[in-house]
Amino acid sequence: MLDISLEFVRGMLFVRLEGVLNQNTYTKLSDCLDEMIHEKGLKYFVINLESLDSMDENGLQTIIDRYFDITLQDGKLVICGYHHQFSKNIELGHVFDKIERTNNELGALRLINL
Repeated sequence: MLDISLEFVRGMLFVRLEGVLNQNTYTKLSDCLDEMIHEKGLKYFVINLESLDSMDENGLQTIIDRYFDITLQDGKLVICGYHHQFSKNIELGHVFDKIERTNNELGALRLINL
């Protein structure tokens, strides 16, 4: 199960994930972010993985795909709160090297700096 909490603050959408992001749940995140990017025109996103229990390649690919969508709109995506347990998946997704990462949402606010 994946729970997604959204909060819009100072021009940025904070996307907080809780539970499991895998082949059974990635479409929920994908659909949510697609709506925010393409229908609502939002450009600045912070994805908080702090309460995420696990993530597989499907979840990783979903985030990478949305990163490209956001950057094509001249936006920015920052990842925060990821655990060392995700490091292996993140390292496999070499595109993650381009995505800025920080420990917490305050750091993400500083990185986006609107």
